Amino acid sequence: MTRRRRQSFTRSPIERALMWDSKVEPETYTVYLTRVKDIAFRRVLTYQVVHEELIRIVKDTLSKYPQETSKQHAYMWYIQGLWYIKQRYSDKALQIEADALYMYFRLLGLEGSILRELAQRLGITISSDSQILQRANITVVSVDAIYYGTKRALQETLHGIDVNLTDVTYEYDPTTGNVIKITGRDKITGKIKIIHFEWDANGNLIRKWEEWA
Repeated sequence: MTRRRRQSFTRSPIERALMWDSKVEPETYTVYLTRVKDIAFRRVLTYQVVHEELIRIVKDTLSKYPQETSKQHAYMWYIQGLWYIKQRYSDKALQIEADALYMYFRLLGLEGSILRELAQRLGITISSDSQILQRANITVVSVDAIYYGTKRALQETLHGIDVNLTDVTYEYDPTTGNVIKITGRDKITGKIKIIHFEWDANGNLIRKWEEWA
C-alpha cells in the first residue's frame, strides 16, 4: 500500500507575519532566550576576540599602504569573509571559496597584493590571477598582446597596400622589350607609386628603385 502524499500549502504574506508575531510573543520568547542565551553569549564572546584580532591584522597591514587606509572597512569585510570561509571549508573547497572572494574584492577596486597578504595572515594562499581566470574559463588578452597584434596587422595591411596597387600601367623599352617603369595608384590614399627598372646590355636587371608621385 502506497503512502499518502503530504499535502503542501503556501502561506500568504499576512499569514507569515502572524506566524512571526506568535513566535515572538513575550511568553514564548522568554522561554527561548532562557534556553539559548548562555550558549549564544559564549559564541558572541569568542567571536569578539576573533573580531578584535582581525581588526589588528587589517590595521597592521594597511599601515604599510597609507593610500589604502580610507578603504579599511572594505578590507575588514574581506578578512571577515575569509575567516568565515575557513571555519566551514577545507582543502579544494576552501581554495575555491577564498579565490572567489579575492576576485570579488579585486573587482571592487581593492589592491590585490594587500588582499593576498591578509589571506596569508590567516594561513590562506590565494591562487594567481591567471589560475583563477583559467579555472573560470576566462581568457584575458594582455595590453602587450593587443599592441603587438595590432602592430603586426597594421604592417601586413600596409604591405598589402604596397604590393596590391590598382590602375597599374607598364612602360617598356622599345629596343629590348624590357619593362622600365610600372605605375600604380595606392588603393587607400590615391597616391601614385612608380617603380623604375634599369637593365644592362645583356638584359640583366641591375637596378630597381621606387618613388611616390
